[in-house]
Amino acid sequence: MKAIIIGSGIAGLTAGAALAKEGFEVTIFEQYHRPGGVAATIEKDGFQWDLGQLMLEGFGKNEPIGQILDELGIYDQVSSKIDQRGYVFPDYEIRTPETYGGPKWRMDFLKKQFPEEARGLDKYWKDYLRFTKLMTFGRKADRQSGLAKTLTMARLYWTLLPLLPKAKWSAEKLMSSYFKSEKLKMVFTSILADFFTPPSDFLGLGIFALNSELSFDKRIPKSLGPNTDLLYLYSMLGGIKNLTGPIISLIESLGGKIAVESPVEKIVVEGNKVTGVRVGGEFFPADVVLASGDAEQIFFKLIGRENLTAEYAELVENQTLMDSVFMVHLGIDMDPTPFVHGPVTYYYGTYDLENAIKDAQNGEYHEGRDGFVVHVPTLHSPEMAPEGRHTLTVYTICPDTLNEGTWEERREEFADRLVTYTEKYIPGLSEHTRTRVIFTPADFRELTHARHHAFGGLAPVMNKTYLEHKTPVEGLWFIGQQSESGGGVANVLPSSYKVARRIIKS
Repeated sequence: MKAIIIGSGIAGLTAGAALAKEGFEVTIFEQYHRPGGVAATIEKDGFQWDLGQLMLEGFGKNEPIGQILDELGIYDQVSSKIDQRGYVFPDYEIRTPETYGGPKWRMDFLKKQFPEEARGLDKYWKDYLRFTKLMTFGRKADRQSGLAKTLTMARLYWTLLPLLPKAKWSAEKLMSSYFKSEKLKMVFTSILADFFTPPSDFLGLGIFALNSELSFDKRIPKSLGPNTDLLYLYSMLGGIKNLTGPIISLIESLGGKIAVESPVEKIVVEGNKVTGVRVGGEFFPADVVLASGDAEQIFFKLIGRENLTAEYAELVENQTLMDSVFMVHLGIDMDPTPFVHGPVTYYYGTYDLENAIKDAQNGEYHEGRDGFVVHVPTLHSPEMAPEGRHTLTVYTICPDTLNEGTWEERREEFADRLVTYTEKYIPGLSEHTRTRVIFTPADFRELTHARHHAFGGLAPVMNKTYLEHKTPVEGLWFIGQQSESGGGVANVLPSSYKVARRIIKS
């Protein structure tokens, strides 16, 4: 059977590898000059930086992504390292203690910072453990079948019962049920800036998933009790290219083809069934087509409204996307270790997350004033810079389109300002910079062939209906960060693999 895949990001590559391994004739068409999408590493003057997600979850051999890599036969080719991240707020920071303080050390630290909130922190911890057990049962059930799965699902629903009254709460409401202090709420909701979603729009129980205690201290045991297992955070050694590289090699070794600089002009549909695609004026037949990328481009430009129902077209139009990021990649000749909390450190300049995100959604770029992230991959992969030097990335969330001016006009100005904000925490950064690469939303739009760059794909807004993988057009599947699975490698890679397995079984 012939499978054509549109887009060679992590979604397209994963699905392509799974299908090729089962004997499908796989062709991947990529409009950019290299495969990988945002899961790529860029290079200049001997320095290397990643463009996409900087830390990844679940890469252990018995964890969700690790299991898939193992099934594909490439687990040993993907080198990763268990890691953690740090947080710096306007008037205090949460730094991992040199002496391990047990799995609840962060709760104990916060009780000292906010003694009047001790009872709320205890309530939070109790629900955190319950939610962690819920997720553990969910992962187990995902790998089971028959009676074993039925029993696990029964235990899952039993665990869920105490959380059901909070199931439809927003993050804002959930945090207010535990805490009064806006500063303390920010500790748990700050990560929502990465999702470009205000706490009032984000599903509350998701806060527990985003605040794994292992992400703050890798010494915490993976299991916090019976069926209460955490997932580690990982850094990709050598950069994200060392994840996509083995997948690309696997596809090619199985006879699959990846055609770069080959944008698809049309997905051909006859009688509500996909028959292939047109590229460069040539027709390529296919039994199935898997499309990833910008939903409006795929469904309105490549397929055409005439092949969609009015209801489905409206669903495509009503998707809520995240906005973008502004990245400044630096090659430096100083050691940043004394100023950062490891490879990834979040620096926040405000406690008003709700309005900061809404301002950005309205086209106002904060330039780094409200916060930024610093990534130093050379702390785990020194080969990503010349000897004795370091690679460092500073990035912020930002509007895809500015209220004033364009990204091309203001790129240098914004880069200078972001570095200036960063120097409040890393003194001397400018004078020790030897090279830099700026990546704006406009650059990301070109890379991803999208009308609007959404760094993490769909915004995880409450009460939204997302586009399912199986489309109304027979033989056409929609995968990637704008599909029902949402964005991030931890979502995109497993969901694309599952879609491939569904196709294989059918």
